[in-house]
Amino acid sequence: MGMNRDCIGKTYKPMEIAVTAEATKKYALAYNDDNPHFLEEQRPGGIVAPPMFGVVYGGLSVAAPLFDAELKMNVAMMVHGEQEMKWFELVRPGDQITSVAKIQDILDKGSGELCQVLVECTNQRGKKVLDSVYGFFVRGGGSGKKSEGKAEEPRGQEAFRAQMPVTEDQTYRYADASGDRNPIHVNPEFAVKVGLPGIILQGLCTMAFCQKAVLDHCANRDPARLKQLFVRFSKPVLPKDQLSTQGWLIEGKAGRSRFGFETTRPDGTAVIKNGLAEVAG
Repeated sequence: MGMNRDCIGKTYKPMEIAVTAEATKKYALAYNDDNPHFLEEQRPGGIVAPPMFGVVYGGLSVAAPLFDAELKMNVAMMVHGEQEMKWFELVRPGDQITSVAKIQDILDKGSGELCQVLVECTNQRGKKVLDSVYGFFVRGGGSGKKSEGKAEEPRGQEAFRAQMPVTEDQTYRYADASGDRNPIHVNPEFAVKVGLPGIILQGLCTMAFCQKAVLDHCANRDPARLKQLFVRFSKPVLPKDQLSTQGWLIEGKAGRSRFGFETTRPDGTAVIKNGLAEVAG
């Protein structure tokens, strides 16, 4: 039996969080960022939160739909399949962020179902700062028919290539900074028990690596220029993996550019597919 489609459109209780400099800096360091916009508090105007910090202030709202008995999601068969984020305003220490989750859609993918949870985030002035769509794939419950995959954007000339080594303690540092302490990321014995080769990196940490690559190479390290990021998580990442993100220009217009990207291991295995980034300026 699949998920309850009557839950599409269901909205959950708002969640609030106060943003602190300690939390935003810890998050930046958890994915190895050295961007002064995130770390140097003496900068004019002070520091800002990394764009991907949105998974901290917005992620609070995600648990409610996942564990909603009415939805009938089999969480044991669920993986985080994809993530899309659209930014509207920078978030700074001192901001009070309110996030609201709702079930945007439930899609039949043949071998399972994709539950899309939209999280809308606003600051204390009522300004929207972020829309996130979490894509949770649940094996089983689909029609069994082969699903048509999303067409990949054509690849143009390489625009950047960034090397991203995963440290041995990366999963623990990211767990502490993000709140994602799923035992598959921090408990080696548990990870092996559920069939993994060991603990694996949080997918959103790999996405944060991609955010860093895009900002470093396509936005002059300016977080205000990053407007959208989308990734599909395709393979797990292990501590001490050496990752490489290759990006290419899809479209360049006055005031806005779109880039495609993919993240791979040295053997060519893709861990992030169908990556898309939109950069202003």
